[in-house]
Formats: sequence, C-alpha cells, structure tokens
Amino acid sequence: MRRFSVILVLLCCMILPAAAQNRMKLRQIGVTQLQNSMYLEALNTLNDAIRYEPTASDLYFFRGYAKYGLDDYIGAEADYTTSIELFPYQPDVYINRAIVRSQQEKFAGAFEDFASALDMDSKNASIYTNRARINLFTKHFNDCINDCYRAIDLEDKDAMVYLLKGSAEMGLGNHYTAITSFLKVMEIDSTNPYGAIQMGAAWMELDRPDSALVYLNRALKLDSTNIYALFNRALARIKNQDKEGALKDLNKTINLSPYNSYAYFNRAIVLSEMKEVKSAISDLTTVIRLNPGNLTSHYYRGLLRMESNDLKGALEDFDRTIELFPDYTDGYMARSGLKEKLKDPKGAARDHQLGLEAARRNENRPDTLDFDEKNYLKNLITLSGNFEEMNTMASKFQNQYVDIQLAPVFNLFFGQARYDQIELYDSYPKEHYYTSIISLCNKPYLLTDSARQDVVARQTVLLDSVSRNPESYLIRAVSYTGLREFALATADCDSAIMLDPGFVLIYFARANAIYGHYQARLEEEKAKRLPGIGEIPEEEVDSARMKEDAILVEAILHNYKKVIQLDPGFPFAYYNRGLLFASLGDYQEALYDFRRAVDLKKNFAEGYYNLGLIYLLMKDKNGGCKYLSKAGELGIADAYKVMKRFCYE
Repeated sequence: MRRFSVILVLLCCMILPAAAQNRMKLRQIGVTQLQNSMYLEALNTLNDAIRYEPTASDLYFFRGYAKYGLDDYIGAEADYTTSIELFPYQPDVYINRAIVRSQQEKFAGAFEDFASALDMDSKNASIYTNRARINLFTKHFNDCINDCYRAIDLEDKDAMVYLLKGSAEMGLGNHYTAITSFLKVMEIDSTNPYGAIQMGAAWMELDRPDSALVYLNRALKLDSTNIYALFNRALARIKNQDKEGALKDLNKTINLSPYNSYAYFNRAIVLSEMKEVKSAISDLTTVIRLNPGNLTSHYYRGLLRMESNDLKGALEDFDRTIELFPDYTDGYMARSGLKEKLKDPKGAARDHQLGLEAARRNENRPDTLDFDEKNYLKNLITLSGNFEEMNTMASKFQNQYVDIQLAPVFNLFFGQARYDQIELYDSYPKEHYYTSIISLCNKPYLLTDSARQDVVARQTVLLDSVSRNPESYLIRAVSYTGLREFALATADCDSAIMLDPGFVLIYFARANAIYGHYQARLEEEKAKRLPGIGEIPEEEVDSARMKEDAILVEAILHNYKKVIQLDPGFPFAYYNRGLLFASLGDYQEALYDFRRAVDLKKNFAEGYYNLGLIYLLMKDKNGGCKYLSKAGELGIADAYKVMKRFCYE
C-alpha cells in the first residue's frame, strides 16, 4: 500500500467540486488521521462523512483502510467491496481488497482481484509486489520470485521486493541466494530491521547460530521491541546453549505479546532443561489454554507431570495426546510407562502393543513427530510472507491486552452526559411512558454516588410533600440501584406499580434492581473462594442458596418479559435479558435476545459486540467475527482487540 498517500489525493480530487464545505472538512480530517495512523479516530470521522455522502466510493475506500489498520479484515473487505460497487475503475481498491482477502485465506478471491487490477493497469509494480507477498504466504515460491522480478523490471526498488524474493529463495532452499537479497534489503534501507532478521533466519537454517546472532543483534539495535528479532535470537541462543540469554529474550517476547503461544512453548522447553519443572508446566498449560488442540504441549506436559509425580495429570495429558493423534507412537509408549508406575501392567502392555502397531502403520511416513514439529515454534520464523509483528506491538491498539467480557447492562439515566455517552429511546406516542425521550447508559461512572444521593433526597422530598407519582418512585429506584441499595430500589418499583400497573419503565427498573442484587450475591460468593490461576475449585453447593438464586433469576426474567409485553419495540429489555441468559450459559436464548435487540436498534454497538462474543463462545468464528467487525465500526474499540486474538490465525 505504498501508493496510499497519492491515492488519497487523487480520490479526494474526484469529489472536491461537488462536496459541501462541511463534508469536505470531514473527508480531509479523515485522510489526515489515516496518514498519521490514527485509525480509530479516522473510523469515527469517516462514519460521519458516510452519513453525509452514502454513495461516495472513496469514503468507503478510506474507511476500509482504517479497518485494515485495525486488523479488521472482514470489515475492510466489506468496505472495499462497496467502494468497487460504487466505482469499479480504481485498481488500488482491488489491490487492497486482495490483501485483506488473503489475510482471511480467501486466496482465490485475492488472485481474482489482482487480475482485475492488472487489467486496468498492467504497469503497476505495486500489484506484482503485493501478489508476490500472497504467493510467498501460500508457498508458491517460484511465482513469488517471478512477481518480484516483474516489480523490479518496473523500477520498484523498494526493500520489500527483495525481502519477499529472499524469503521465497529460502523456501526453495537457496539460502545463499536469499542472503544476497537480504543484503540488498539492508543496502536499500539500513533502518529496516527485517532484512537483518531474515539474514539471521537464513544463517540459522544453515546451522550457523553465531552468524545469525550478529544480524539479530543488529536488528534489535534498530528496534529493541521487535518480536520477530527477539524470538529468533532466543532460538539462536538456545542453539548456542545460552539458556539464560534465551530465557531473557522469551520473557521479553511474552511481555510484548501476552497471547503468543509459540514463546510460551519454547520458554517451557528452556525451563524444563533448567530443571524449572513447575514453571515449565505452567507455560505449557498457558499454551494449551491458547490452543487446546496442540498435542505436542499435552505430550510434553504429560512427561513433566510424570517427572514431578503428578501421575493423574500425566495420564490426562497422554490420553488427550492420543485422542488428538491416534497414531502417535510416542504417546502410547509414554502412557505405557506411566501405567507401569500406576501398577497397571495390563494397560501398560496394551499401550506398548498399540504403540508398535502405530509405528508399523507409519513405516512409510514418520512414526512420530520429528524434532521440527515438536519444536514447532521453529516453523514460525520462515516464509509466512507477513513481515508485520507476530502478535503484538504496543503501538497497535488492537494488539493491547483486553479483559474479554460482555458489554454490561443498560440502566435508565437521569443525569447529564455527552450525547455519545448515552443511548436515547423514542417512546412517542406509546402508552404508559411519562416522557417521549428516554435516556439510558451502561456506564455507571457517569454519575457519582453523591449525585445519586442528591437525587434520592430530592425525590424523597417530592414524594413526601406532594401527591405520590410513579415517575418519582422510578427516578429514586434507579438511583438506589446505582447505590447498590437493591431492596430499597425494588420497594420503590413495587410502589410505582401499585399506582400504574402499565408503567413500562418501572418493570425495566425492577428487573435491573433484582439483577443487581443477583450479581452482588454472585460476587460475594466468588470472593469467599480461593481460586487457583484461571480456575475455581469445586465445592459443595448450598442448595438453599441455589434456590434463592433461582427465585431471583425467575423474577428478573418475569420483569423483562413484562417490559416486552407492554412495549415489544424496547431493545434494551432484550439486550439485558440476553446478558442474563449468557451468564446462565443459555447461549441460544442469549443469541435470540441480542439479535432482536440489534434488529430493533440498527446501530446498537454493544448488542453487536455481545453477539460476536456469544458466537465465539459457541465456536462459530465466522458469525462472531462478523458481528465484532460491526461493533468496531460502531465504536466498540475493544472489538478490534478481540478480533486480533480470535479471528485470524
């Protein structure tokens, strides 16, 4: 996307004569934000611009670029497609769509887009460079090299061309030719660390770790937080038996990239060699949490557990290893040895026989995982064609840590706040509402406890001095809920219902008050426990408490149902009820409610976000990522962090 700045200018010029001044300003601000890599800000600006000009193809191109910058490849593809539908004669839009399609492994579509771009502009070197990147990723190494030569013939002297060409040569095993290309990268751009990193990788492939370290140290002088360089240097140090140095590099890699299963795996191997068995087991447990299907981690953890005399845990790991790969000879042999320790000679003999049978079945292929597969991190170094950071850089918003939780409940709001901090519901001309515009929010911090106490005092005076009215009870009940005085809130709701049994919002407020009470009970119960890392131990369940919780849940559901009966178009009742169903593990009902909420409120960002998370919980990555993309577009910034972690391999 090197020609991006030029394209921005050209596309803007296409629109300028017809654009109104305020629309022009939005476009220019958005472009400036993109040029400064302010992708979240640009996204919001371009959303506003598109509301003004919904048929302007360039705005969708710009917004697609903003989403690409946030690693939202699904949303970027959708915007590039819209841009093409509105104006199908701009080759750079096809190039960009090809890139985001390839990130989703839609390679056929990506190559079609490159072909379309070449039909319009066969002398565009950028097309060949970007197609070379995809050919490298798909391991079409000769095609990658041919595209690089075409780009070079068209005077593309960018370092990236030689970086791609060298990596493809490495894929073909031509390491010395690759080194020539990487030297060219460093000659063209001495500030680019990736030339030195790939040089280091090439020397590692040639089993020259000392030479590799020279270049990896050089790369880290250019960029001390480059994860590729840190990671590769750790491998070189392992090769040189420098375990302390390798551990230092892997620690830093994990600090920069907390979801990087490769780094945890290799650190576990180093720790196990240093006899830090407990820490090694902990790292392998993290790998398994990040990638439950990784049989190698189960196998190694089983060996370490057996070494530390956790025979039950070891058996679980070997069982899982064999479940994942029924022909894994080492798994059977390890389990056989374990069963000997467990005084199960018959089981041990049976596993030994199964291991021999697996070995015979595999005579024409490796009878077990070879070293490169066991040490599978080694595969990360080479030839992915992605010269961005592996998992995380602090400068990228979407790569920062996120505590993944559903967006919280919405409550009625009777304070002062910016328009973008609250949601409005138009109740006109519906019955049993006391005002035509309802304010709601799910940000408790917008009101302080002292402000809520002032509201309670004011409404108490009104209720004591004049005829009692349902609206005053409602306002005081909502304030009591914010103060966590749930019993008082519920009592006020009951009083209001006696005055007006059809008052829609009072049922909503009562549901929220009881919900708050229910959540407080769960928090109190959780605080009594002493959990291990990521786990809550099993304990006897108080049947009386379970019965009380069930009564609360039933009351919450009853009140939300009453809201929906009185006003089927109130999206926040569906949304809040969806959260309750999700907390109960009833994901199908939660999906129904969140879908209903976004149907009723088209730009319901939190609804889309929660839909995305529930779909991910149900192992539907496509559905989850689609809705998260929409949530990100609508302003839920954390959606991009979740997408980065779960939507793309």
